[in-house]
Amino acid sequence: MNGARVTALVAGVIAVVTATMLLTGCSLSESEPETPPGTAPAVFEHVHELVPDPADGSLLVATHEGLYRFTISTDGTAAAFGPIGGLDFDPMGFTIADGVSYASGHPGPTTPGTFGSPNLGLIVSNDRGETWTNVSLTGTTDFHSLTVEATPNGPVSVFGYDASTARLERSLDDGVTWSSGAELTARDILAHGNRLYATTPDGLAVSEDGGATFTIDPTAPALYVIAADPNGTIAGVDVSGTLWTRESGRDWEHGHTIEGAPQAFAVDGSRLYVADDRGIAYTDDAGASWVVLEVHG
Repeated sequence: MNGARVTALVAGVIAVVTATMLLTGCSLSESEPETPPGTAPAVFEHVHELVPDPADGSLLVATHEGLYRFTISTDGTAAAFGPIGGLDFDPMGFTIADGVSYASGHPGPTTPGTFGSPNLGLIVSNDRGETWTNVSLTGTTDFHSLTVEATPNGPVSVFGYDASTARLERSLDDGVTWSSGAELTARDILAHGNRLYATTPDGLAVSEDGGATFTIDPTAPALYVIAADPNGTIAGVDVSGTLWTRESGRDWEHGHTIEGAPQAFAVDGSRLYVADDRGIAYTDDAGASWVVLEVHG
């Protein structure tokens, strides 16, 4: 690994919301330990995912330059650690379930060749991103969005959106084997409550059959990004920049707006995180007020 890559506030390299909304087995070798915070600013080229880590309350930030961990203070200051494991791979798709991290994307300039090239396929980490293991599709597939659905005492269902084929791919055995689901144009996907959601140019699409077919929900807002937390809250940002939330058994409720187009979005109880034109910000009151993270490397 070259010198420590340090982190500062995400700056506005934002993908414009368009009508199409198109997203554009062996153990990997060990890498250097996670780099501690540094002192000089750097700018993320793009933020792909924001994922709260239930293990410690930190915020995981999947960027074009690797995976970073933010620890956030009550005053809105954040310490940034990363890239985790000293790894500069590009996690286009990233999520966590039951303490396991799932990722897909591309290798970076110094990523070990064992990760696969030009695409990572599906890789998993059991140590919070320090090391990763190849699971399947190594070298061939780049999922631009990943979502998983864990079942008690059973295998994890993994769903990935392959933008190159405009098709949902699904695995019912922890990502080992795959079958093709519906063809669709999706910006984001989410597995939640035995349903699969996809944000599409025609509106929010819902699947009741594991991604084999989707139907547009006419009662839902036209979301661009969507996320959920373990408590059952679903939230998202629509194509006009308005925040929406829905608690289990209730209707969608709209909040206030973000600035510009969202790169990434997450929900953690009443707290909503977004990477937008301001950088990374959070709100605890549906967008009435925002805290823009002051990130110290």
